Amino acid sequence: MHKSLTCLLIFSMLILSACAKKYQAENDDMRPNLDPELAHPDFLKIKRPRPLTKQEKEALASKTDIPFNLDVRETEEVQQYLTYFTQERRDTMEKWLERAAPHLPYIRAVLATYKLPPDIIALPFIESGYNTMAYSPAGAGGMWQFMPATGRRFGLSVDWWEDERRNPYLATVAAAKYLAELYNLFNDWNVALAAYNCGEGKMSRVINQSGHTDFFDIAKNPNLLKQETRNYVPKFLAVLKIFKNLDTLGFKTVNWGAGQVLEEVSVPGGTDLAALAEACSMNWEEFHRFNSGFRRQVSPPDRQSPVYVPVAKKELAMAYLANPSCHASRGIKSYTAAGQDTWWNLSRRTGVPIAALRQMNPTVGENVAPGQTVYIPLDSSAQDTALANLDDIPPRADAQRLQTHRVKKGESLAAIAKRYGVSQADLARANGVKSGKGVASGQTITIPVKAGAACPPMPVPQAQAQAPQAAKTVAMKKGLTLAEVAKTNKVDVQAILALNGLKSAGDVKQGMTLKIPAEAVQPQLAAQAQAQAGKLAALAKGQPQPAQQQAKAQPAQQPQPAVQQLAKAQPQPVQQPQPAVQQAKAQPAVQQAAKPDPKAPQQAQVKDSRKPSGPIQYKVENGETVWSIARKFKVDPIALLSWNKLDRTAHLKPGDRLTINVD
Repeated sequence: MHKSLTCLLIFSMLILSACAKKYQAENDDMRPNLDPELAHPDFLKIKRPRPLTKQEKEALASKTDIPFNLDVRETEEVQQYLTYFTQERRDTMEKWLERAAPHLPYIRAVLATYKLPPDIIALPFIESGYNTMAYSPAGAGGMWQFMPATGRRFGLSVDWWEDERRNPYLATVAAAKYLAELYNLFNDWNVALAAYNCGEGKMSRVINQSGHTDFFDIAKNPNLLKQETRNYVPKFLAVLKIFKNLDTLGFKTVNWGAGQVLEEVSVPGGTDLAALAEACSMNWEEFHRFNSGFRRQVSPPDRQSPVYVPVAKKELAMAYLANPSCHASRGIKSYTAAGQDTWWNLSRRTGVPIAALRQMNPTVGENVAPGQTVYIPLDSSAQDTALANLDDIPPRADAQRLQTHRVKKGESLAAIAKRYGVSQADLARANGVKSGKGVASGQTITIPVKAGAACPPMPVPQAQAQAPQAAKTVAMKKGLTLAEVAKTNKVDVQAILALNGLKSAGDVKQGMTLKIPAEAVQPQLAAQAQAQAGKLAALAKGQPQPAQQQAKAQPAQQPQPAVQQLAKAQPQPVQQPQPAVQQAKAQPAVQQAAKPDPKAPQQAQVKDSRKPSGPIQYKVENGETVWSIARKFKVDPIALLSWNKLDRTAHLKPGDRLTINVD
């Protein structure tokens, strides 16, 4: 009996060890990697601060949008963190600021859309250091450090294929919704921020247990909250004050134009992302920087996914999606099954879960037949080692990309082969069936790529897209007004303020050097882009490709990152002083701003100080918003609303006509 128990125990330990190794292999990209200032609260052994400099005193006394009622003790804690990040860990703060720059304009716009205080823009600093790929030891992930369950609750996919907590656009929208919910629950931003750290359930129990509703009263009792949560609000406030006083404290000011303009392209399930990157003349590392949410070099087979590419690469991406079979496979390895192969041993040898293999190969049945082609997705690392134990078999010529067809009632194998221009024998061989055997209605079969199929040439990006215009600068001399600068350079006042990170004309001082946005894009360029997309769609019709129909139907103007998700959002209104209208505007040469919430209270129209010089009439197309149209013509969205006597809650419909003033 004793020997039996010993053997059972040893066997169980071996099984658990094997499972642990497999989990580690499958989740190698999710290992904890937070900066030590964030990952280890005990690391912050802050000494009693030295006397503050004049600049630090000014920063500490600066006002914030969120009201903080601090006593002497809490003010001292804020002071400790402020000196810690301006002196001992100044290099860390500088690294975080550089990392944050491309994301700040988009986050500011989303916060304005959800009626959240602009100060929340400092929250990702103390959560992740603005690292989109950050993971904590507890399993929180992404820039906003969502736990998996919380992320899924707010619409983020977290599975073997992708982790949308790492998608800065979708995760920012989810964070805005979560913060709005927390504020509506506790009606206090100090408590809401602490609850973001420890969870609303924990904070609710602490309030009931202590009888206190003020965060700083709760924080005085070390038995109620962990030290990390007790320090959370003072640390947030210190970093916020640093961020709002960068120039005063000697930090390099934020470059609000650091982000690259990206276009969102919807790709069908099972898209070879590495091949798409190559078609766009990008290496995988560069592509994955823009699309960090993907955990594999293949998009999830069961759903469409948004992909972000630079504006100049969009035509290349659309051309690839119209004809993916014309490109060599890069993110998918094809393997010809041998006689002893099963799903289980293929999963064991490749490190890919059986469920993922079955998703990737819907035409292969319960048993893998010898000679059948099995498609293996590669992970998101540039050098995938998961396939090291497979025989080194070169990819078959007909294994460029998974293309399928669902058999309709009455269809035969011969009819399907004729429709797709392939031989019946090749079609039968690709699906492991005899050539003369019938196929069942509703069955999904793989379509092999026709050897030697003619492929249309890849489009050459427009020279204008390859060489973006550099922003001009103007020195503000005595007597020169912002309105005169805007009129002389034929741009909107609000656009100048936004590009320079200013809230109002009152912030412009004599001697200041202002950046001037590039001129509005000519409408004929937009027409050329639409014409090119039409040509690509016509070329794609030369050979039936059901698996890519939705990709071919992409409109010429794609929505910008996360705009579609924002359109679906239903945020609860937050009873907080409304942020300035300027905060919500799209920034020149950075990611797309968020779409205004149709349920938000109406705000007063913003009058445009620029006189129209070249009005055109534009017909709204399906899926377009004020924000996407403004980006299309490189005009200020607030000005676009003003020109058409619309407020920020306006919802456009296909066929609506807008007046657009361009030069």
